[in-house]
Amino acid sequence: MSTRADAQMRAIDEAAEVLAKRMREWAATPADEREAVEVFTRRFMLDLNGHGWRLTPAARVNPLARRSAADPAAAAQRGAALAFAELAKVMEKRAVISQAEGDEE
Repeated sequence: MSTRADAQMRAIDEAAEVLAKRMREWAATPADEREAVEVFTRRFMLDLNGHGWRLTPAARVNPLARRSAADPAAAAQRGAALAFAELAKVMEKRAVISQAEGDEE
């Protein structure tokens, strides 16, 4: 795992420990003295937010990294198609450069 993924897992583990502790304390409180569960959860989410947690959209997926479980060859075919398209662009640029150099002579 990457350093970033390790840090994220540590943060998740720490948040889970804090939530478990708070839930045990909430459950141990007599029912007539407990705060409403909605208040408890909102307070916890606000505390997480205060510690830097932010709800963010999922990151874009690298098209070469996607693999279909139904057809493992599909990823290789997509990768080959992308590589071929990039190669075609490079070859076209080289042809333009070569033509321009030939025109100068």
